Amino acid sequence: MAIDDELFRAVFGAHPAAVCVVTAAGPEGRPSGLTTSAVSSVSMRPPLLLVCVGTGSRTLAAIRHSGGFAVNFLAVHNEWLSERFAGKSTRKFAGLDWRASELALGAPLLPTHHLSAVAECVVHQEIPAGDHSVFLGRIDGAAVHGRAPMLYHDRTYVHLPGPALSGAAAAD
Repeated sequence: MAIDDELFRAVFGAHPAAVCVVTAAGPEGRPSGLTTSAVSSVSMRPPLLLVCVGTGSRTLAAIRHSGGFAVNFLAVHNEWLSERFAGKSTRKFAGLDWRASELALGAPLLPTHHLSAVAECVVHQEIPAGDHSVFLGRIDGAAVHGRAPMLYHDRTYVHLPGPALSGAAAAD
């Protein structure tokens, strides 16, 4: 069976995934970010995760420029934020009270009330992969905020009931 774009999307749409905003600082500290569900844990020793970034993305250039990035795991009911960062606007950060991460080399950290968790990373390795680059990020800082995560499944947002903390302490 041939794999076309529609079937590819359907296969991965059948698998629920966390909705994240990956951010980085471009030249002159200019913030950049994109919405993705292509995030996964890789290793505990050292602590590594991976993110996949499209080759046409401005955020790709920002990650390469700064050498760091943040993964902002969105909490439920932040569809508007997901949609904002999924677009091509150059004003994605307008009106957001973000702060620059020292650990992730200036990557924007979104306000904690929008997040279930955050990981602050330094690029460990970049691997070209088709029309994307896979970044392995060494996690140098992280926090869990005690809010249920926003998931994407079958082309729609899914909300889990209540906070989803199992054995992790909330940190704001």
